[in-house]
Amino acid sequence: MEIELKTVEENKVASISHVGPVEEMSELISELTRWVIEKGLQITQPPFVAYYTSPMEVSPEKMEYEVGIPFKGSTDGDVKVKIKIMPKHKTISTIFKGPYSEIGPIYAEMMQHTMKRKYEIIGAPREVYLNNPCDVPENELLTEVIFPVIDLGNCENPENVNIAENPEITIEEDSYTISPIGYAKRNGMNAFLEINNKYVHGLKELDNFSHVMVLWLADKIENTGYPNILQMYPPYALDKLTGVFATRAEYRPNPIAVTTCKILDVNEEKGTITVANLDAIDGTPIIDLKPYMPSFDRVKEPKIPKWLSFLWPEWVH
Repeated sequence: MEIELKTVEENKVASISHVGPVEEMSELISELTRWVIEKGLQITQPPFVAYYTSPMEVSPEKMEYEVGIPFKGSTDGDVKVKIKIMPKHKTISTIFKGPYSEIGPIYAEMMQHTMKRKYEIIGAPREVYLNNPCDVPENELLTEVIFPVIDLGNCENPENVNIAENPEITIEEDSYTISPIGYAKRNGMNAFLEINNKYVHGLKELDNFSHVMVLWLADKIENTGYPNILQMYPPYALDKLTGVFATRAEYRPNPIAVTTCKILDVNEEKGTITVANLDAIDGTPIIDLKPYMPSFDRVKEPKIPKWLSFLWPEWVH
């Protein structure tokens, strides 16, 4: 299997979000194709589906995904069809030939590739359907599997960051000491937090929450000059000039990151928390944990730029 690192250019996309079995996808693609044609728009690329949940984590009826068709032209969306922007970003991708039902192992191989090459996945995986199941037999179907990524292997080299401005900033004399409470650990595709013995008692009752906010230190880039960067083209939108405080990129005045993770298991005796959706690499220092509380941490009508709308879903379950 050949896996390529590529740059995807910005595209305008018509999309339909859906929760339900993946077998309903083909009907949604047909519906969206008719909508685009009726609007007099030019379809520029094959249809794709971005998957926001995994069949390994949820039941078929709770699968959350979004069907998209890139196009040229001008139009507004409606109640069901939304117009979004797929930003310029880097991906790894491979072509799978065969029935859709046999594509699962490709994802495992792609995950292994990301860990081996030190890539970080920065958005939802997607499948591009390069031919039509009505036109070819199952064993001739072609599907491009795509993971949006950044290259963590080059994170210590400032020249690999697309910097727009790098003004001289005088570092203040005041300083503070932060002591890790534990470290992120990875075992294949599984992630967990290993808490230091002296902090283990702080885990009491955490297992009664569904999610935890993990504050971690991006220590691999702590001393590389990134504190001076105020504007950049973030890795998930390579053509968007963004102030550091309007991006989630790790290149910050203080290299502190936060990820809200689903709690899968809490073992107070061993001092471990098994989590999903953790984007910290193996060995990353954990500096604090806070339980996710909807009344404080969720807003009713959030707004994000259109060019972020395909990399992450509105809600993560």
